[in-house]
Amino acid sequence: MNAKEFFTIEQIELIKHAITKAEEHNTGEIRLHVEGDCDGDVIERAVKVFHRLHMHKTDHRNAVLFYLAVNHKKLAVVGDEGIHKKVSDEFWHKVKEHIIEKFKQGNYTEGLCEGIAMAGDMLKKYFPNKGANHNQLPDDISFGKN
Repeated sequence: MNAKEFFTIEQIELIKHAITKAEEHNTGEIRLHVEGDCDGDVIERAVKVFHRLHMHKTDHRNAVLFYLAVNHKKLAVVGDEGIHKKVSDEFWHKVKEHIIEKFKQGNYTEGLCEGIAMAGDMLKKYFPNKGANHNQLPDDISFGKN
């Protein structure tokens, strides 16, 4: 399946809204990247995409990437060093498992939106917005070639 065809226009808008809302009261940045295939290790691939999207260049190093390879049914949640120092690996695992449970029910959009909200809550806890919050990265979903 082509990654761009996985979500409907309405679902894409719901996810973008979830990202905007999750970033509303903190200085963090959240992105979703969707590809068709991921032949290798999903974390390694997610880290490569994280850097390709320049997510490591945020002011507080507190960006979070949700990476999804739809054909290979792989998911990763990767936080930059600023947020990763504040939360445990257990938190990232909890977010991923929550999303996977929703995916098993066929609720892909809901799962991602809820996972994004969970990340946003942690960003708000550790990186609250203390004034003008400028969006350093686009809230649009990025798509891979396949």
